[in-house]
Amino acid sequence: MRAMLRLKWSASPVRIVVALAIGVAATALSTWLPMFMVERGNGAQVRTIHRGVHGWWHARDRVFGLRWSNLMLIDPPLSTPLWDGDLDGWEEPPPPPYPSDVQFLRIGTLASGWPLPALSMRWTVTRMDRSFPVPAELDDADTSIVYAGESAMTGNRGGGPEDVRVLWLGAIFNTVFYAGVVVGPIALARRFATGLARGELTRREASAAAR
Repeated sequence: MRAMLRLKWSASPVRIVVALAIGVAATALSTWLPMFMVERGNGAQVRTIHRGVHGWWHARDRVFGLRWSNLMLIDPPLSTPLWDGDLDGWEEPPPPPYPSDVQFLRIGTLASGWPLPALSMRWTVTRMDRSFPVPAELDDADTSIVYAGESAMTGNRGGGPEDVRVLWLGAIFNTVFYAGVVVGPIALARRFATGLARGELTRREASAAAR
């Protein structure tokens, strides 16, 4: 009896480790695969947002597993601070002050992962010799999210991102989600099979006793 209890207690951590390993692998796959598979976006929606005295043109597009956010600083600053326009944490622009000796400030951010974004990649452009990301006020087509995925994976279109960050909340959630999706049905199937086997054994014992 003690040996059986030790076996059950030792098997439980093993199952947890296996489930988490599967969850991590699935999270990595669901983060990188969308960047390979994307062929076109849904068409970005363009608007203006404000953070204090600074206004931004903002274009946003999304497809399965990918979210694109493109910001362009509006010049000159406002005379009265204003806060409007919702952004996810990974979309937020950096805090001021902003450089005054540049031609413009464009910030494109791609977030990848499903069901929640687990990785963000950011491009910051301040010179005319770089064409990606395009100005946010003109980014209403369905191509920027594709170019962002291509740039992130190969660096061909706009160069590799200057800033890459793990979005830990999304990464942890996705890991637990995939671990549950994969391991949960297996555990249920094992319990169902064990129940059937015990039922069959009980019927055989009852039949033998009746004889």
